[in-house]
Amino acid sequence: MTAQGGTAARPSVRSTPTRPSTDPIEKLRRYRAARRAGLVAIGLIVLLGIGNLLGPRTSTAAVSDEGVELAVTYTRVTRSGLATPWSVQVRSSAGFSRPITLTTSARYFERFDFNQWYPEPASTSMRGDLLVLTFEPPEGDVLRVDFDGRASPTFGLGSATTTALESPGMPPLSVEYRTVVMP
Repeated sequence: MTAQGGTAARPSVRSTPTRPSTDPIEKLRRYRAARRAGLVAIGLIVLLGIGNLLGPRTSTAAVSDEGVELAVTYTRVTRSGLATPWSVQVRSSAGFSRPITLTTSARYFERFDFNQWYPEPASTSMRGDLLVLTFEPPEGDVLRVDFDGRASPTFGLGSATTTALESPGMPPLSVEYRTVVMP
């Protein structure tokens, strides 16, 4: 009741129509086709993920001459923050009697969150844009160098580089490769 003795006013209710919209059938078909295309795209991404086709990929670039082989195993495709393997293997059928010098673009390694070299280089220096790593001769006929690092968030889309063997008494060998960082 109101102060004047009447009944309270009812709140206004807006009615919502329940009949289908009057959009043209062509427009409705386009909407349906767009929804289907979106579902197919999402399904494709899920299937690629299940098949591990979107994850990190490694490759090996190798060259040999005069009984000496240089092989670089690198991450071809990775994502920011993931461990990104990189290793070099130098094999000489005659073994090693002198230090082994490897060069790689310093810019390539600047794009990683660096942890450690295995084994540690005997010396590290810069020559222009090249990182120069010198290792003591290993026992046997294989030197394997591993890099422990993660692709940094500032890596960008990709980075191409060359790794070279520049040791006296060995043929000059070099390999080129590229690492791409997916978003």
